[in-house]
Order: sequence, then structure tokens, then C-alpha cells
Amino acid sequence: MPSVIDEVKKIIGNYSSFTVVTEVGSDVDGYDVVGVIGTDRFILMNLHRLNSWEGPVLTVGFGLSFLNSVDITNLDKALTTIVDGNYDIEEILRLSVNIKGKKLPYAINEVAIFPSRSAMTLEYSLYVNNEYLWHDVADGLIISTPTGSTAYAMSAGGPLIHSRAQVIEIVPVNSTNLARVPVIVPSDSVIMIRDLISRSRVEAIIDGSIRTYVGSEVRIMSGKPLKLIRIGEISSAIGRYEKKISLLANMDLPPSAKFILKILEYEGQLTQKEIVEKTMLPSRTVRNALSILIRKGLIQRQVIIRGNKEVIVYSLKSAER
Repeated sequence: MPSVIDEVKKIIGNYSSFTVVTEVGSDVDGYDVVGVIGTDRFILMNLHRLNSWEGPVLTVGFGLSFLNSVDITNLDKALTTIVDGNYDIEEILRLSVNIKGKKLPYAINEVAIFPSRSAMTLEYSLYVNNEYLWHDVADGLIISTPTGSTAYAMSAGGPLIHSRAQVIEIVPVNSTNLARVPVIVPSDSVIMIRDLISRSRVEAIIDGSIRTYVGSEVRIMSGKPLKLIRIGEISSAIGRYEKKISLLANMDLPPSAKFILKILEYEGQLTQKEIVEKTMLPSRTVRNALSILIRKGLIQRQVIIRGNKEVIVYSLKSAER
């Protein structure tokens, strides 16, 4: 978004100790703080690219969002605060994923294990610290961090977990056995998903964006924490819970509107065409659902720049500060 980049460059130009780059690489040695500015999805993508970075990260987004340190409108004030050293560091638990001896980028929200083709089930055996828990047949399995408990895991029936709790959440998705309920384990646990079988190839999906095929086994454990900069008295975690509670309170929505609300929560800003593609709902149904969500004040319609043209996108409406 050129206009945003120009505005950011203008603000950062007032501080000699900061540098602007438009593409994040793996070489960030020599910096004290790394900042990422964009939507939730953009921030996640670049945090994956910064997988080996162990220093503080400032995340700047649009509105009060799931991984934002600050809103972009407060960037100037935030930079002054950082220069003065008046900020806190929140260590966000991340998951290390090992498949066939290959380590993947850390998961900040969750690791989802699903067949690559929809409408198919998978079989698996679950072990925690080499202790057998169960064998199951389900649509899939989600291994979530506390941060991710407000996203995909919650939509599958998992509980809301405070972001600073040192635990990992295991959520079976549409199990054929009612006894297979979400399980919370200590963050130092080693989770093994073994004996994976499905009529379709099984894949692991990290934070909804990084996909890789798995064999018969996936090993998941805590990785190095993400050190997020937090500024001011308002915690983004509290804001996240407030937003989630607000969404859950609106149970009179039609199923299509609830579905779209969940997609926007997980994906961030999307055009109407992208919503149709991701939900596979008729265009007319999507238009009607978007109208309902806007009328109820749950989402917002914005015009942004993509490439060299303006596009209309929809996103969750920021919680009031």
C-alpha cells in the first residue's frame, strides 16, 4: 500500500535511530528492535520470515487487532516511547513443528492437521510426553497456543485461554467419539500425532498459511517465544477477549453471516470476491450477510490500495478504546 508506506516513511524519518525497509529478510542482525506494519495476515507472514529473530518486535496494525502492539495512528507516539525505553515485553508462546526431521517456521496461533481434501476424515493416535491419550477418527486436529485460542481453535469448540498462560491446547475437530474433548497440557509437553491415516494426503497448516504434507507422524512442542512490545495500559489480549465476547453475544445472526465473520476474523481484510471464494457461498448470500454485519457494527468497509488500484475490503470492526 504505497500511501501507507509513504506515511510510515514520513513518520520514521523524524527518528534517526529507525530505518524503513519494504521487504523483511532473514538478516536483521545489528538491530535492537524490528517492526512489522500491516494487516494480521501480513504481520503473521513476516513473523514467520523472522523465525530466527530473538529480539523485541513491534507490530503495527489497523485498529485493535490480535497481534498488534499499537494502531498505526499511534505509531509516532509509540516510536517516542520506544526511544525512551518506556515499554514492556510480552513473551508469546510459539509452537515448534517437526515433520520427518524437518523443522518448520514457528506457529504463533496454531498447527492444524487435516486431510488435503475436504469432507474426508483422518485417523490418528495422540501421545503427550510419550503417554498414550487416545485413538480417534475426526475431521482434523488443532494444536493451539493461548494466542490462537481466540481463532480457529475456538471455532472448533476449544476454550478461551489467557494469552500469558503457559499451556498448549489440543482440540479435536468433529470427532466421531463424543469423549474426545479439548485438552489443555503444560507448555513443556511434547505432543506426538502418530499413525495418521486418511483417504487423502494429510497436511499440517501453520497459522492458516504455511502448508506441508505429512507422513504418519507430527511432533509439536514449545519453541522460542515471540517477544512482542506492549505499550500503554491497554493490553491487546484484553482487547482481543472483549472483541471475542462481543462477537459471541450476537447469536441472532444467520449462519452465513457467522461464517463470514469467522473468515474475516481469521483472514483479516478480504474483498467480496475473496469472501465468496473462501466461503463458497453464492454472491447474493455474501452481499446480504455483509450488509447485516455492517448494520450491526461488527465489520467495516474500507477502500485500500492494492498494487496500483483501489479495492474495497471488509474487516472486523476495531473494539472501542
